[in-house]
Order: sequence, then structure tokens, then C-alpha cells
Amino acid sequence: MDLHPRPLLANTEPDALQTGDRGLALLAALADHWDTVPHPPCGKTVRAVLTTPVEA
Repeated sequence: MDLHPRPLLANTEPDALQTGDRGLALLAALADHWDTVPHPPCGKTVRAVLTTPVEA
């Protein structure tokens, strides 16, 4: 179980036809904050905080 996932490095470009492993990179790019919580017996829950811009 990966308790400390890391998003892709900024200079890493995923294959355009790749069908997985982009979720944490997208989350890191869009979320203000994110983390993971262990979910026994063998999983994890990813939590994220997203804020919307306040219109003036």
C-alpha cells in the first residue's frame, strides 16, 4: 500500500494513449491541498480541497 503517493514530476509528460496513472498528477495540478488516508485492509482514500475563484 502506498501511503505517500507522489504526483508525476512537472517535466514528465505521460504517454497520450496511456489509460492510467494520471489521477494524482491531475489532482496535484487542480487541488489546493490533497492527502491520502489508509483504508484497511489494502486500500487508501484520497482527499482533496478544491476552491472556486471568488468573482469580484
